[in-house]
Amino acid sequence: MNPTHDDQDLERRLRDSLHMVADTLTEDDFAPPAPPAPTRTSYRRRRVALGIGALAVPLALAAGAFVREGPEYVDTIAPERIVATGSVGGSSYLLVESDRTDECGRPVTGVELVEESENLLGSEWNTSGYEYGEYVERPCGFVNDPTRYLEDPALFIDSGVEVGDSFVWVYAVHPDVDTVRITSGEFTEDLPVYEVDGAGYAPFEIPRDMDAYTSELLIDGRVVPDSAEEQVVRRP
Repeated sequence: MNPTHDDQDLERRLRDSLHMVADTLTEDDFAPPAPPAPTRTSYRRRRVALGIGALAVPLALAAGAFVREGPEYVDTIAPERIVATGSVGGSSYLLVESDRTDECGRPVTGVELVEESENLLGSEWNTSGYEYGEYVERPCGFVNDPTRYLEDPALFIDSGVEVGDSFVWVYAVHPDVDTVRITSGEFTEDLPVYEVDGAGYAPFEIPRDMDAYTSELLIDGRVVPDSAEEQVVRRP
């Protein structure tokens, strides 16, 4: 795990975020496309179409608290589970190591995106999960299998969610990938990749004025062949 803040900084963010409880959020009315079965792990009631062939699966977090998933209600999140933190569109979020189990009772790998304004302490959890690989059917149910993806560094999973009045897009990439490069006109940003459970994860905070961009995967400064993807940001 790669925590991005020391304990002192976490305490400061916790105190600050406790004053950021958003009580004016409303459910949006966007009709979701029919997702393939099964879809990426999601613990939210609504989905928002965002980009080409991708689903934005809204997420969760405790109102200004570093929370952790309880069986039903928002509780605190252990600092060692925090992979990265950020803020976009007026709302803060956490990327945390997943601690759920799949249909076969095995630990779910990867990360969950937790937006604090969507997860008040004591409220029900709303998070979106990201794993590297693909779902396969087993006698006990559907489970994630990274085998095929690990054979090709160009393969990746990407999906996003609303955060504040913009979006955060999360890339789940091959463990050899160390950078996700985003370009849009004159805009260029190299996203750091955080290693979790033998794969890499990189969150992208989409600027409010960005309507489209291209992502590429890099290993040691070199673009991975066939890894480029053009993304259209479809806003409400």
